[in-house]
Parts: sequence; C-alpha cells; structure tokens
Amino acid sequence: MSKILLSFDEDYDFTLVGISCHSKDYRLCWEINKALNLDLIRSEDLEIRKKGTVNSHSFYEYIDEDNYLEYYLISNRGDNGFLIAEQKRVDFFLMAKGNISDIHTKDTISKINALSLVLTSFSIDPDQLKSKQNLLF
Repeated sequence: MSKILLSFDEDYDFTLVGISCHSKDYRLCWEINKALNLDLIRSEDLEIRKKGTVNSHSFYEYIDEDNYLEYYLISNRGDNGFLIAEQKRVDFFLMAKGNISDIHTKDTISKINALSLVLTSFSIDPDQLKSKQNLLF
C-alpha cells in the first residue's frame, strides 16, 4: 500500500509594518486610530506557547467589513520574550489583511512616521522572517 503525503504552505498574505515607539500600547493605538481613521479595539492577548512557556502580547484589532480589510496592532515584546525575535528593535507590528496596495502601505507608513511618539516605521516582508509562523492566528 502506498502512502499519500499531504503538505501545505502557510499563506502569509498580509502587509506588515514594524513600528518603533517607546509609548504604551494603548497610547500608540489611540494615535494610530486618529491618524489612519481606524477603530482598533483591545482584544484578548495573543499567546504564543513555546517549550512549556506562554508568551503574551497585547493585541488590538479592527475589521472593516465594508472594504474587506482587517487591521491588527500587536506588541513585539511580551512577558517572556519577543513575538518575532529577529526584529528586536521593533516594538509593535501593524498587520493589514485584505487587498492592500503598495501605495496604501506607503501612505500608512508615512502617516505613522508623522506621529510624534513614533521613532520610525517601515515595511517588513513576512517571508523573510524566521519566526513568521507566530504571525498566523
């Protein structure tokens, strides 16, 4: 009898923006909501389980049902380490799922960089990250 082996590749079909900011998550969320005209709301923490430990990261979400877009603001620093360890200089990730153009992403980064409490923000290619599976939820 022959074996059938199933394999699948995860789909990292989202836009990811790294944000460096020394402010608290709720303060940054409020500023992003004003700048991007979003309504990010605090949800349950994103929990990553590794080797018997649980790492919690603050998690905000906004689902734009009219335009079929989803936005998530996730802290990179958790109580037991980083969500994406290879991006230690990034404090938060803004993830956008849906049909997002490059122009929209550049405009978003420009608006985030204009915020006084943000040090910098930049686009990140999720396929280049070693810990990218932590961004699937």
